[in-house]
Amino acid sequence: MVNSRSLVVLPDPAADYLRAVGAGELPADLPAGHAVTVLGPELAAKSFQRPMFVPEREIAAFYADFEVLLDVVGRLPDLLAGGSLAAFGALTDAPAAIRPMLVDTDLPRLVRYGRADLMHDGTGFKVIELGLSTAVGGVRRAPLGAAILADPRFSHFAERHGLRHLDSVTGLVDLLDAAAPEHYTGTPGDLREVLMVEATGALAEWAAAWQPLAERIETRPFRTRLAEIADLSKPDGPIADGVAGVSAILRLFSLEELAAEPDPMVAWRRLHPSADSTMPPVVTVPAHDVFNSKSCLALVQLPAVQDALTEAERAALRRILTQTTRIDAPYDLTGLIRDRSDSILKPTTLARGEGTVAGWTVDDTTWREALTTAARDGRYIVQRRVVPRVEPGCGEQGSTVRDWHAVWGLHYGPAGLTGLTSRLVGEPSTVIRGTTERGVLLAPVFLSSGAHSSSDDRHGTATAER
Repeated sequence: MVNSRSLVVLPDPAADYLRAVGAGELPADLPAGHAVTVLGPELAAKSFQRPMFVPEREIAAFYADFEVLLDVVGRLPDLLAGGSLAAFGALTDAPAAIRPMLVDTDLPRLVRYGRADLMHDGTGFKVIELGLSTAVGGVRRAPLGAAILADPRFSHFAERHGLRHLDSVTGLVDLLDAAAPEHYTGTPGDLREVLMVEATGALAEWAAAWQPLAERIETRPFRTRLAEIADLSKPDGPIADGVAGVSAILRLFSLEELAAEPDPMVAWRRLHPSADSTMPPVVTVPAHDVFNSKSCLALVQLPAVQDALTEAERAALRRILTQTTRIDAPYDLTGLIRDRSDSILKPTTLARGEGTVAGWTVDDTTWREALTTAARDGRYIVQRRVVPRVEPGCGEQGSTVRDWHAVWGLHYGPAGLTGLTSRLVGEPSTVIRGTTERGVLLAPVFLSSGAHSSSDDRHGTATAER
């Protein structure tokens, strides 16, 4: 039995932060003030009024389960497709223009890098999307947390709650470090060059968006350059001048975008070079996107997969997954039609919320039509809705406490968890999409070593041994 005199009451960091702001112990504009300098005025205008906090013990337990999920996803081709990339590509809805190329391409190993989207339902984090891709956002916002931690006005609060912040760029640097050495031919001390490659014609729209990521990479011993797929080779086939000497190619596009190239087969060959090619290593090859399909969250729940797992693995998946079903023409939609208010329909391979229909935001007729069309198409999943817990924050005038709701970004790399980000909205029924959506606010996330548990009363207290 623990002696009650050995316990110290620790306030929830979120409630304590709002109290400290109200008491004048912390400035109300602390995140936004630093965001202007670190991220620029555009993102500063979207700053949430306070940082977000996650207990270290909770995220460590979650990440142990998440690693089980990644391991099972990596085993899916063997469990369901006989180890065939082509067969697994069909299961995960690889674009039709790409599927012929999968036949003669080796199945890549799953690379642990990306940004998973999570929601917290009050009992724990649930995985909404895997984000197993090098073309994910959020890395540019990591310096904001570091700037807040370095502010002397925040130091007492940070020490009180044992706060620390992770830099999500470390996972990407680990990938580039692993890819670069054997292809690096410069002299010691030289910066290794990373060629950041977009789809042909995409830089006109996306160059400015990728520049902050380039700047984050350049805080390490790398220099970067933006290019497009068409820039990798000369018209007659050989590798273009200035490409063979780079350390690594960082892929910034999806399989869907590759399928839309003027000549997808030529683009595929450029990005899946033969062993004797002088093409630099691609981080990660386009074929790797078969693991990023939202279908994988449904496939891991199939009986054929569950039967191949240990009870410990099945328990880990139950803790962090919401029910996810892949639908096609033969699927009986009756139950899904009935469960409209608890379901969300998503395309398996699109990003940024494209094509998503949240059942609780539409009427019965619209939902039935959306399901019917999706089943006919065959490249959709239906997920059980995760209702996010309440996150306390200030109202628009900054004076009153009101409820907010969050999607968490879990950044991960070869060495494990590399960072957390958060996007918030004030309306609980809203589907939280990208950072540019109206009404979406952004917050840095700190890990707390305190004993407060997210399953405790959000406005209450927790105890810890002294």
